[in-house]
Amino acid sequence: MKSINNAKIKTWSIIIGSAVLLLFFIFSHKFLDYSNNYAQLIFSERGVLMNATLAADDQWRFSPTLDVPEKLEKAILTFEDKRFYHHPGVDPIAVARALWLNVRYMRKVSGASTLTMQLARLGRKKAPRSIGEKLLEMLIALRLELRYSKKEILGLWAARAPYGSNVVGFEAASWRYFGRSPDQLSWAEASLLAVLPNSPALIFPGRNQSRLEKKRNSLLEKLYEETIIDSLTWQLALDEPLPDRFYSMPRALPHLAQHIERLEGKRSSNRYVVSIDPLLQKRLAHLAARYQQQYARQMVRNIAIIVAETRTGKVLGYIGNAGDTKTPGVQVDVIQSLRSTGSLLKPFLYAGALSEGFIAPDELIKDLPVNYSGYSPKNYSNEFFGAVPASEALSRSLNVPMVRLLRRFGVDRFHRRLKEIGMTSLNKSSTHYGLSLILGGADATLFNLTGMYAGLGRLLIEYPRLSGRYNEKNYHKLSFSSSKNDERVYDEPPLTAGAVWYTLEAMRKLERPVGEGRWQQFSSSRRLAWKTGTSYGFRDAWAIGLDPEYTVGVWVGNADGEARDGLVGVLKAGPVLFDAFRLLPAAETWFPVPWDDIKSTEICKLSGMPAGDYCSKTRQMHIPHRSLRTGKCQYCRLVMLSEDLKERYFVQCAPDNIVDTTWFVLPPGMEWFYQRRHSRYNPLPPLSGACRKTGQDHNPIAFVYPHSGAKLVIPYDLSGKQQEVVFQAVHRYANSILFWYLDDRFITKTSNYHQIGITPEKGWHTLLVEDTKGFRKTLRFKIEEKNATRRSVQK
Repeated sequence: MKSINNAKIKTWSIIIGSAVLLLFFIFSHKFLDYSNNYAQLIFSERGVLMNATLAADDQWRFSPTLDVPEKLEKAILTFEDKRFYHHPGVDPIAVARALWLNVRYMRKVSGASTLTMQLARLGRKKAPRSIGEKLLEMLIALRLELRYSKKEILGLWAARAPYGSNVVGFEAASWRYFGRSPDQLSWAEASLLAVLPNSPALIFPGRNQSRLEKKRNSLLEKLYEETIIDSLTWQLALDEPLPDRFYSMPRALPHLAQHIERLEGKRSSNRYVVSIDPLLQKRLAHLAARYQQQYARQMVRNIAIIVAETRTGKVLGYIGNAGDTKTPGVQVDVIQSLRSTGSLLKPFLYAGALSEGFIAPDELIKDLPVNYSGYSPKNYSNEFFGAVPASEALSRSLNVPMVRLLRRFGVDRFHRRLKEIGMTSLNKSSTHYGLSLILGGADATLFNLTGMYAGLGRLLIEYPRLSGRYNEKNYHKLSFSSSKNDERVYDEPPLTAGAVWYTLEAMRKLERPVGEGRWQQFSSSRRLAWKTGTSYGFRDAWAIGLDPEYTVGVWVGNADGEARDGLVGVLKAGPVLFDAFRLLPAAETWFPVPWDDIKSTEICKLSGMPAGDYCSKTRQMHIPHRSLRTGKCQYCRLVMLSEDLKERYFVQCAPDNIVDTTWFVLPPGMEWFYQRRHSRYNPLPPLSGACRKTGQDHNPIAFVYPHSGAKLVIPYDLSGKQQEVVFQAVHRYANSILFWYLDDRFITKTSNYHQIGITPEKGWHTLLVEDTKGFRKTLRFKIEEKNATRRSVQK
């Protein structure tokens, strides 16, 4: 009975021991601890390493890649494990040989470690070196052979082997010691990398050269003896020198590296493949460095350039900043930094107004002084033009007409449209930005804005393919891959194709700086829609341009926000933009005309609106369908004149010998500024004395500034001295005299040029002007600070 029990115990012990051993074998790889703290690597789509950043523990450790180049594989296996493809992880022949030699010489003469066993040891760095540990490595090696293929084991070993200094893995070693990728190594270089893990301390430029060279040459001889290389290759390899310095890792994308995880998503391998073109990136870096050096002499130190494909939004070039390590702010990635937009949102307002029928492409819009609750925008030239075509207001980047257009269009509506087309930085309500939204009141990144401009071109490219419909993803952000966005077709886009086409046509006419002959030559040979912007206080200079192939964005300024006189988009960012386009192939065609979204219409040549009954000068023009909603021309009128065309009549007071004709008539305020720049403009002849008593004449008086209901604040100079509020009126007829009254009290009179300066008391007031013929105009306004004195200014 006792023997039976002992047998059972023995049996169960064997079963349990076998089970434990089996479980240990199955999970033995869990005893391995490999660092997954990898260097960040950014590759081009063609496999070129463009940027490498140290791992967090300051090691050049690349994540494993299973693709070991052929030369390196043969060199490693010849040196480390000749029977690698023929043993199960443990080489019995090598073990027997090692036992025999070590016993014979009573010391360690030969090791029996296979590459698989070395891989196991690399995962147990803190384990003591002992016979028990060696047996454990063998067990783990057998388990690894069941889990991975031979190619995978070789790749894992080569990626984790020590290569001296802070270099781990063959890929990092290839770049650090030879300055190129492993697949470009020579036989001599591959042999050097093969022997290094055996003695990684040997590698250091200028030290241990003879010992290291001897080990390398010994391996080369073995490769020759085993006919892996021929005699000539062997002799040439022996003559190759050892590396005498460490090579710097590629740093072509240092600024993109700061944001790659956020832009492309975090990856455990820390390897990223981007669409950047290495050659273009190098050329852009040289271009940016040249301009940075030039502008730095003017204390403008930073510059950023981004290039993307218009059709796909793939980023091809990314210069986040330029300059050397001593350049202030050079570490800032300006492409991803929020900056004031300046005038860069004007094309989207123009396109939005066309899309919703607020204007026709060339319709005259007002350019007069204005004050909205203390906000008084000015044109860059500090001039007013009375009335300008909307397309010209965009191409000349006039501020006042665009602010007026935004007020008509609606800030809230524009705010929604900008968010719909991808402006992600609008994180406050529309009331927070107000009318200043169109003149730099909001911040955006160069990355975001360039993507929005590319979206305009993409819409026109896609429109014919979608048979007059729209892809919801036309306004996707820029990307660094070729992945396609889901296509969702719809009929009501934020901006219509016809509106976008006319917007880009207006942007093609953007005025170049005077004297820039190269620009004129460029513009005549290559079509380009582009826009510049300058932030308030001269802190940011922008330029963004596009054609059907490429969209380029440029920013120039100081990363710390320091202002500089002359830091203007067209003067500083514009030249960089055009030189960047010179690096790119020219587009063979222009954007296709969206015929399904435009209609041929008779347009008044003078007003730019759909022609009315009294428009004598017209032309046929295609305009967006919704621009027909603007209504017919309101400026061309039928008038009755004397035969000499010097007096005007009404029906009730007209003599028999009158002439009926049409006349282009602008309101007095618009007319006063407009006729000073349009010599062919003819004001209406004065009303005949016989008709003045009818009281039907249009009032020839208009206030230019401020508008009715304005809320004004008394200005102060730098010394704190109170200044005057300026009021300006115009009269249709030259040399007219105007009498000015404030709250029924006479102030002064003016002739020809009608402008006065006064300092009213706090509260609401009524200003009245009257001419000698009894025509009057009143203006209600409010002063929000108390002032006691008043004085007239006559010019």
